[in-house]
Amino acid sequence: MAYLKQESTISTKSSYLLFLFNPFFRYWWAALTGCASILAMYVTPSQGITLNGAMIMTITFIVLIMLFITLSTVSQGYQLYIGQLEGLCVSSLERNRDVSEGRVFILNGDVDLPVGSVIDVHKRMGEAEVPLALIRINSRNSKGAYQATPIGKMNPSHIKEHSNGGLRPMNLVVRTSVDLQRVKEVLYDLR
Repeated sequence: MAYLKQESTISTKSSYLLFLFNPFFRYWWAALTGCASILAMYVTPSQGITLNGAMIMTITFIVLIMLFITLSTVSQGYQLYIGQLEGLCVSSLERNRDVSEGRVFILNGDVDLPVGSVIDVHKRMGEAEVPLALIRINSRNSKGAYQATPIGKMNPSHIKEHSNGGLRPMNLVVRTSVDLQRVKEVLYDLR
């Protein structure tokens, strides 16, 4: 089975429908129409088929049930598709004197993480991504967004860039899995 390569993480209904129906039209449509055409020549009697009222009602009932199941599957699949593309993203990075770390990351997304989880945030620099901070989720705010604070020190150049307004949330990448080497680096800084 072939999968579409996503060009961007912006999801639209048309990209979802293309994602959903592309394998069907690519592989199955030709086989189904070919088999149906050949089968129709040999199975259909020359005098035709006669349907009574009960058969029409049964066929209509089955078709409507299949239509309902198809629409509900497409609807639920779209919700999963949107969640898959979004993941977690930094919506803002705020300076806050009420927390000892001095900075609070606000994260949005459809990923469920328990309070206390550690995640890794990287900064995009062109095509490269450099580590920014390991952060710990402290709580959720009233809008459902995660609030997280850095573990250890942030690079002073990143702090200066944030103070000057150059560090934008759209340039930050959130990774929910943390590399062991990153943990060792932060532990070394905490000593």
